[in-house]
Amino acid sequence: MSNIINDKMKAVVYQGKEQISIQEVAIPELTEGEVLIKVHYAGICGSDLSIYSGKHPRAKAPLIMGHEFTGEVVKTCLPDGAKIKVGDRVTVYPLISCGRCQPCLTGNGHVCRSLKLVGIDCDGGFAEYVKVDADKVFKIPDNMAMDVACLIEPLAVAVHAVRKSTLKAGDTAVVIGGGPIGLLTAMTARYAGASNVIICEVSPTRIKLAKELGFTVLNSANNPLEEVMALTDNNGADVVFEAAGAAPTALLATQLVKITGEIVVVGVFKEATPVDLQAVNFRELKMIGVRVYTPKDYQVALEMLRNDESIAKVISHRIKFNEAQRAIDLMIQAENSMKLLLHP
Repeated sequence: MSNIINDKMKAVVYQGKEQISIQEVAIPELTEGEVLIKVHYAGICGSDLSIYSGKHPRAKAPLIMGHEFTGEVVKTCLPDGAKIKVGDRVTVYPLISCGRCQPCLTGNGHVCRSLKLVGIDCDGGFAEYVKVDADKVFKIPDNMAMDVACLIEPLAVAVHAVRKSTLKAGDTAVVIGGGPIGLLTAMTARYAGASNVIICEVSPTRIKLAKELGFTVLNSANNPLEEVMALTDNNGADVVFEAAGAAPTALLATQLVKITGEIVVVGVFKEATPVDLQAVNFRELKMIGVRVYTPKDYQVALEMLRNDESIAKVISHRIKFNEAQRAIDLMIQAENSMKLLLHP
């Protein structure tokens, strides 16, 4: 079944380092087990900026980026009785795992040895239509707005980080970095029972938003170590979530956490970064890395969005596809933007 009236669509196409264009391209042809989604909203992620800057190790031009998106199923190539039908409102779990390596075979497909993503290793959601495997489709409730549902993917990153941590009800958490992932991590830590969540950030715009959402916010430029200690009886945080991915914050994380505390590396570092391993030894710190999410994290993210309307405040811009360059420029500037969504 289908309600498509032509065989062409508009898409934002990555053409090489710092080059994108709006092109008319063929609507993807389906093969067995796939569905076609009419895109309503697509979020821009830090990994999309990495592709745009020519620094992503796998993404190759020409490519339609975008791995966090929502839309409506308009065509399927599925057997009778399939759970996914034309008209379903959906988002997509964009991870592509091999299913054969040791991580996959032990239930850890999200860290597959050859992990790929829709929008990075194949065309994604910066287009009017996108095709995906039906088993990657995740239905969203009829009463959830499509733009809000677009947050399920980035929120699942934060959910995964908190669920992998040792955070308990009543703990104090510090989140270093108040960008979209940092702010969503802070929201998730609070949702999970942290009694105090402290965010360290330098951007005045992001500091303002975090304060409006009820967090204790420290300016990272003003000796956050002294301030965190003052807020924690000179002990430090039970758990520190590093969500900035910058060399100075890797060192800061080992200072802000309590003795025997835990550091969760959420931010993606683009290069090898010095860490104070002597502090890890002498203070008996735990340090774990987290990557993307599991299907369970997606479900928890959906429930969080149902229960907390304030999460939608992370969305700062909704911009039409034909202004994709402006959207990317805003993301690069960062100062006056949070989560940006493109829509056809």
